[in-house]
Amino acid sequence: MIDCKKISRDIRVVYAVLSVIILVLVVLCECNVVPIEGMLLGIDPGTMYVLEVGMLFSVGLGILAALKGFNWCLLHKVHGVEGERRVRLYVMLSNVRNCLLGVLAAMGIVCYYGALENWGLYYALAALVASLFCLPSSEGVKIELGM
Repeated sequence: MIDCKKISRDIRVVYAVLSVIILVLVVLCECNVVPIEGMLLGIDPGTMYVLEVGMLFSVGLGILAALKGFNWCLLHKVHGVEGERRVRLYVMLSNVRNCLLGVLAAMGIVCYYGALENWGLYYALAALVASLFCLPSSEGVKIELGM
């Protein structure tokens, strides 16, 4: 018998660790321990525009890959195997999804502090909001694993 509460708890622990890492990054940037504040201010406006658009596409495609890519993997990969291997694959894919969204949020925070523009913070918040949809309950684990 598969313990869906344990699976859900394991995924939530990884999510909590990533959230703490992002929070520590914000605190380090606020305290100026990580000296990235304003490091992108000397860039010409054209390059800053390219950076902003690149971040927009990165975050948009990253969120799409995290949410829809996981769904595709769930239907085509996870449901193709049985038993304990199915559970391990599900947990690994869930953690990869959360890590991808955590990296996108960290990139947004670095761009926010580096450029001193709000768009970086908006992208980080978009990734963090998307990551909230990646926390399955024990019932959600049962449904996603097709049990």
